Amino acid sequence: MIELPGKALARELIERSRGAARSTPLDPIIAMAREKRLDDGAAFRLVCRLWALERLFYYIYGGWGQGLELNDFPPGVKYLFARQIMDESTHEMLYMDTMLRKGWIEKQRDAFEHPCGRFAINCALSSYAYTLRYFASYPHSVRIAALNLGPKIVELAWMEQLAAALDDPIVKGVFESQFVENRSHINMGRRIVEEHIATPFESELARRVTESACKDYAKFLRELVNLVMERETEEQKGPMGAIFQRVIE
Repeated sequence: MIELPGKALARELIERSRGAARSTPLDPIIAMAREKRLDDGAAFRLVCRLWALERLFYYIYGGWGQGLELNDFPPGVKYLFARQIMDESTHEMLYMDTMLRKGWIEKQRDAFEHPCGRFAINCALSSYAYTLRYFASYPHSVRIAALNLGPKIVELAWMEQLAAALDDPIVKGVFESQFVENRSHINMGRRIVEEHIATPFESELARRVTESACKDYAKFLRELVNLVMERETEEQKGPMGAIFQRVIE
């Protein structure tokens, strides 16, 4: 049996991300849900900010798709990436539908105008999006490693814990419905890394960009917790705070 060139690397990245996922910055929100303190206002801010994140994947994947055409990857890899784009689009619409069904907003425009739904230049959400968008210049196998064997593993971990702690069937269903797709993304990342990362240079690059993606994703999660709990963010405290406030107000 032929040994896949990136099998050991995929296992290494998965184990590292699973280690980071044992305790995530979202733990305070999960604790609120377990203690029945996650009220409708907090749940709305959580879903609205996650919706803002999903919207940015259109921007990220747009650049990645262009780069994919420049590399020699088989049709199967392109198909799997197309499915991932569709999944992210589904999640974005799922969050929006939830906000409408719960009566948290009357129309889509309300979410765009809410501070949690807005995109600000100086915030952790933008840092994470820019990090992923920057990966468009890297080989597709490397950037898929960075996302699918990094933040996606952390995301699945906190989503499973949060869903288990929630009582509201609608909000609970928002997260439970993403389990299969997120597991699929992780499996897709493992397959692509195993089959298409073969050189020491690409392996080291994959390690570096995965670490970078996880670091910025953790920053986003900390910002998310601050917004949900209505605590002042670091961006609002810093020298760019006035600019940040003008963007979200």
